[in-house]
Amino acid sequence: MGWVLNKVERVIQLLGSLLDRITRLTWLLAGALIVLMAFVVGYGVFTRYVLRNPDPYTYEISCILMLACVVFTLAHTQRLGRHLRIDLMDRYFPESVRGILQNIVTPIVGLVFCGVITWKTWEDAWLALQNWQVTRGTLIIPTFPIKMAVTIGVGLLCLVLIAQMLRYLASLRGKGETVKE
Repeated sequence: MGWVLNKVERVIQLLGSLLDRITRLTWLLAGALIVLMAFVVGYGVFTRYVLRNPDPYTYEISCILMLACVVFTLAHTQRLGRHLRIDLMDRYFPESVRGILQNIVTPIVGLVFCGVITWKTWEDAWLALQNWQVTRGTLIIPTFPIKMAVTIGVGLLCLVLIAQMLRYLASLRGKGETVKE
């Protein structure tokens, strides 16, 4: 039975490593999108105040890029443990209960919430692709890639939450050490 648990821990390590690479890649992509957004906004400011000819597309492009930046950083931020955490009641619980709350209960609640978001945005993205939906503003952009970005970003967050729970459960096995990411 011990060798099965060792194999499971090894699979958790490998999947965690792969997930870490993917979330780091989406995090870097979000950083590149921030740089692109800075250029777009800079261009908008230049055309408005220097050329006295405002660009009608700058705002829409900036909003789309901002959405992508947010959803692409969710999973990596959770992986690093950098999300906001309300710890008002932490001091009243023993360490073992805090560990269960932070690594089992909270990820389950987050998984339910993010799972529903992933499911519904997938349905909406698929519908947008089938119907060739486009934005309603001055710039006509297909909405499928935008909606799919939300699905991918929140779906990755779901995988990170599952990995967080599995790592914690593997660490409870009694070795006294956590499974390496």
